[in-house]
Amino acid sequence: MTSPIKRRLVAAATALATATAAFAVTLTAATVTASPAVAANGVPRPDHVVLVIFENKKANSIFGNAQAPYINSLANNGAKFTQSFAIEHPSEPNYLDLFSGSNQGVTDDSCPHTFGTANQASLLISAGLTFGGYSEGLPSVGSTTCSSGRYARKHNPWVNFSNVPSADNMPFTSFPTDYTQLPTVSWVVPDLCNDMHDCTIATGDTWLQNNMSAYANWATTHNSLLIVTFDEDDGSGGNNIATLFYGAGVRTGTYTEHIDHFNVLRTMEDMYGTGYAGASASATPITDVWTTSPSPVTVTNPGSQTSTVGNAITPLQLQASGGTAPYTFTATGLPAGLSISTGGLITGTPTTTGTYTVTASATDSLGASSSTTFTWTVRKHGH
Repeated sequence: MTSPIKRRLVAAATALATATAAFAVTLTAATVTASPAVAANGVPRPDHVVLVIFENKKANSIFGNAQAPYINSLANNGAKFTQSFAIEHPSEPNYLDLFSGSNQGVTDDSCPHTFGTANQASLLISAGLTFGGYSEGLPSVGSTTCSSGRYARKHNPWVNFSNVPSADNMPFTSFPTDYTQLPTVSWVVPDLCNDMHDCTIATGDTWLQNNMSAYANWATTHNSLLIVTFDEDDGSGGNNIATLFYGAGVRTGTYTEHIDHFNVLRTMEDMYGTGYAGASASATPITDVWTTSPSPVTVTNPGSQTSTVGNAITPLQLQASGGTAPYTFTATGLPAGLSISTGGLITGTPTTTGTYTVTASATDSLGASSSTTFTWTVRKHGH
């Protein structure tokens, strides 16, 4: 039979062990939250994401333009996507694409519409998270008007979905100044002047700085993210649009992989482990721009190459680094008679003289890619 003293000692030891374990858990949790949270799929899990969308400008009219100094400062200190593309024309289908992975059959800027399919807001809500749409000039919370002053419903996709609460459809005046009170994901849509639709690039850039710079600065130290993008180009740039990510955990750099609205939507969905809306289910998330992800893929330039027509070349092995191995190699512009294996080995016998510009690319196992360009000269015999 156990004595009372022994029972008290056992109880005390158990209590001490429990308290120690609780302290360890608390300390571990504090340690984890001190760094950016990482989702299991290779993208971070920000506390908040704010997406601001502008109108009808091609990428090279924004990036490098002195009329957009604030946007360029964000791009140059964040992730700058130079090969970002809209899906189609005109505006409204692109907003729907980015919000729900589909244009929902809309091919113009008509109003009104009602849909019940999955979308970013409904998926977040189903996952126990929150969404907020903030439209500048919206007359009141939950308004379904097609237009009011410089507000246009065609630029507000969430109002069209019956599975998004009307309370989540808010004027921009409702955007909190205490950013800890933001929803998990927020969309911000400036009015028809401030979104560059009817007014200048400089007008939109100034609006962004005046209204979003405080959040952008806060985001860098509070595990949060700012996304700036455009619905479409002006019809003259192949629908190439400016897109940037700025905030905590973003690796500064210029990124050249092809992305579109579906990739951006998929990335945000993966951040929070929601389901997928429409075409985002088959899109690739953006995984190479985070400080928690591997460094960007780099293809080592092999330098200029020289061969003789009719003579087999010494096999040339291309090299790549960064990203997540293994890599798949491709090349364009190789001299006739040469080929490249998926492992990056160039072999063969050149059949035609000339100087060729070769672009070699490597894609890692997560879809990140990079390329390098070099010349390959094929000479005649005796030269």
